[in-house]
This record gives sequence, structure tokens and C-alpha cells, in this order.
Amino acid sequence: PRSPPPRFSPMPRRALPAPGRAAAPATDGQASKAGAAPAFAWVPRRVTAEAVVGWAVRSLYADQALPRARLLQWLLQVMVGVKLCHKDLRRLVDAAPGLRSEPPDAGRLNYCAVLDAPPPGFRGFASEESHESVGPETMGELTRCLEDGGWPAAGDKSHKYYVLASWLQDASAHLREMSFGHVLSLVRYCGQKSLLGHRQGLLVPYAQSEEFERRMNASNGQPTHVALGENYVKSWDSLRDCLRELFRKESDDTIDVAKMKSMFRANFKMELSETVFGYQCLSRLFGDTELQEEFVLETVPSNRYVLRIRGGQRQRVCLALAIGVEPGARAGEPHPGDCS
Repeated sequence: PRSPPPRFSPMPRRALPAPGRAAAPATDGQASKAGAAPAFAWVPRRVTAEAVVGWAVRSLYADQALPRARLLQWLLQVMVGVKLCHKDLRRLVDAAPGLRSEPPDAGRLNYCAVLDAPPPGFRGFASEESHESVGPETMGELTRCLEDGGWPAAGDKSHKYYVLASWLQDASAHLREMSFGHVLSLVRYCGQKSLLGHRQGLLVPYAQSEEFERRMNASNGQPTHVALGENYVKSWDSLRDCLRELFRKESDDTIDVAKMKSMFRANFKMELSETVFGYQCLSRLFGDTELQEEFVLETVPSNRYVLRIRGGQRQRVCLALAIGVEPGARAGEPHPGDCS
């Protein structure tokens, strides 16, 4: 984060001392060689790891960035060159004077480091949700910076938003005038506005993203993530036949949508790609009217989607498969595959 200036001098890029032990600060020359900014007006003679963590949290408060544990982990890595594991970071947060973790019972890095008393002049954290007031100058600057890419890849994929926000403030004088928290929230906003997408878990310009690839494939009825020569489901009839077979093998009347692709690979040696059918996500595919006569898409607790076979349909499917006719066909009607 670049503005406003931190309350203490940035720490040199070296390992954090063990909790409770002091480490001598580097000189301005040493800090400059290590990639850190030169010291500000006051530098403590000896500083503990807990003090470094406290400084980092206060710096995030000053920059209107909510001190999530993963953001704090990234900032400390930038400051001292060491990536703390979740146990060490939690121990330092809990040991630092005036700091606490919220919620206190959260696991791993799913908490925020909160100051008992916000610093004087604290203006609140930048909103991570609403950006109705993004002006044309800011939007134009974001578009200019993001359309060609060029930012460094995050070493940890969970730090990707922080790496990009920091790069944007280096690349743009306009964005440098904003708080880091504001720029970070703009990065998230750009993902919603199709300026950014993902490729192998990292942020990339939208035109290079997997989201754009799926969108184009869905428009053209082409598969996504299917290798050359690899078999995949090509028609609604084939999809229905495979689903009937899966439900015949399953003891339950529902199948988790998230497991469908792996089940198709395991049972049929075929890839299931929703873009073949014009969709960019599986839940939309399984909600299509082509499947509604036999199957229904449902939402279950924890916001998971499941596909359910309609009431009484299981018995008809099993019987039909056993005697080799289409489910729903009247007695005496030939199977479509039997017609020449």
C-alpha cells in the first residue's frame, strides 16, 4: 500500500524474528537494497515480530483495506520476504498488543486482524461491494491498464487480488492517489465487469481468460477443456441416456451436480462440457427444458445444486433399460435405434 504513508518505517526484507524476540532494524541503505522504502521520521531501535504485525495492520487501516488474514499474510511477505503459515500468523496476531482476531474461532486464514481501538482519523474500510459511483476517468484508466496484462503472477493464488492492486498503483498515477483498499475493491469490481477473468486460478485480461473461452465456445456449441481426439457428450439424447444410466446405478434419487463431470469420465469415458449445449455452467445446463420431463434441478443447503430424478421415474427408467426401450415409450413401440 502506498497512501497514506505508514505510521512506522517499512521493515527490511528479511526473516521475521521469532515471537517475543527483537531484531535490529536495517539502515536506509540496507532497506533500499532489499527493495523496501527508506525509513520515515522515526525508527524503533529494536522491533519484535508482534510489533511488525501491529504496524502492518495499522497500515492497512490507514489505507482503508480490511485486514483479512490472507491480505496481512501477503503484506508481511512483501515487507520482510517471509510467508508466514496460518499458525504462525495467528499466534502473532493474538500476541500483538491491541490486536485480536475476528471471529476468534475461525479456522486457518478465515478471519480479520482487528484493532481494539482504530487509529485517529480512521475513515472506515473501502466497500468491497458497491461501485455505482466509478467515474469515467477511473474506468478508462482501469481499462487501459488491464487490457494488455503485464502484472506479475501471484506466487500464492489466494494473493492474486492484492498483487494486481499493488501493480495498478505502480502503473497508474491516477490510481496511486486512491487508497489501497479502494483500488483493491476496484479490482474485484473489474472481475464483475468482464475486464478480468481467470486462467489456471490467476487473474488475466478477460480476452485471455477461461471465462471468455467458455463464452465463445458456448456461442459456437464447442467443447471446453476437451483434448483433441477425446470423446465427449455431443447431443441431448446422449446426455439423457447417460443420466438415466447414472441414476440406475445410484442408490439415491439425487446426484450432486459438482460430481457430474467426474462421474461421466469414470462411467462412460467421456467428457461432459456444458458449452456444447450453449451454456457456461453446469447448473444452467441441467435446468434446461430438454431435461425437465425426467429430471429436476434443486438447490440444497450450503448452496449446492443436485439433479433429482422425478418421482416414479426411477422404476420406469430401470425397467426400460432392462427391456431395451426408451423410457416413456408405449408398449409395442419400437426403440428409435431399431428403426432403419
